[in-house]
Amino acid sequence: MKLKMHDLLTDRLAMSPFWKRVGWSLESAEAGRVRVRLPYSEANTTAATALHGGVIAATLDVAGSLAAWSAEQPVEDVRGRTLGCDVSYIAGALGEDVFGEAEVLRRGREIVFSSVRAVNGEGKLLASGNHIYHFAPPHDVPAAPDEENVAASAPGRTMSGIAQLAAADSQRVLKNLELLNNLDGRMPYMAQLGWEFCGGAFGLAEFVLPCKGHAIGDDGGIAGGALLTAVDHAGSLAAWMTSELGNRGLFGSTVNTKLHTFAPAIARDVIVKARAVGGSGTLINAEVNIQTRNGEPVAAGSTVYRIVKRERG
Repeated sequence: MKLKMHDLLTDRLAMSPFWKRVGWSLESAEAGRVRVRLPYSEANTTAATALHGGVIAATLDVAGSLAAWSAEQPVEDVRGRTLGCDVSYIAGALGEDVFGEAEVLRRGREIVFSSVRAVNGEGKLLASGNHIYHFAPPHDVPAAPDEENVAASAPGRTMSGIAQLAAADSQRVLKNLELLNNLDGRMPYMAQLGWEFCGGAFGLAEFVLPCKGHAIGDDGGIAGGALLTAVDHAGSLAAWMTSELGNRGLFGSTVNTKLHTFAPAIARDVIVKARAVGGSGTLINAEVNIQTRNGEPVAAGSTVYRIVKRERG
């Protein structure tokens, strides 16, 4: 069984021109756990013998992707893709082989979550992160829209395209806005942070997060957890603004949230703006920007949100 899995994953490595060119090989594999090796090559450096950071990140991706395929062989006729990969660089690699290791944390029907890391031959940690992989049936790639249609589809792609969103429905948007304008008291966690919904449109959502009360962190500004919450909440609202908020036949959940802060301490009220930028089936990606009322950029992030039909019991 182990030999069969090893062969299957080795064949999958060979299917990618990128993986073949950079040079990874499979060291070991078992259900839900994979280790790959990347021999040192001058072609993968950035200066002198330093391995390029992108190669280290890609090592985490290779390991995570193969681990997803190893966790449980999916049904036939499915395709896989990296949905997200967060990488924290801990140390550099100089003129040495590196190894990517991945362990599956959970496999759902479509999505596989893994813990990934890169180490050198002595086991020194080089990078760590989280990897998200998505399985779905193959589909025909739609024709590229012309430039006029792309421009006309702002704020998100609604025409045919690689990452099209659902078609805009003005009546549904109006119903969503009416519901959101009355949601403050129905979301206890957000209410305690003092959020104030400002408005939205198809694929767009905006609200204020005040720098006061329970939103304050140990540095006197808005807490990092509150900012991360703002990204998660805004991204989910932007996703729902492409669908039907409040529909009991639908279920939504956040798959991934990322945050980057620019300011050392954010001791001002902020405006949180989210924009759905693309989707694939049940998944909707959104970009989130956070700025002060004066327009100063202080943080940014992104989300992947999933909206599916509820299963009937």
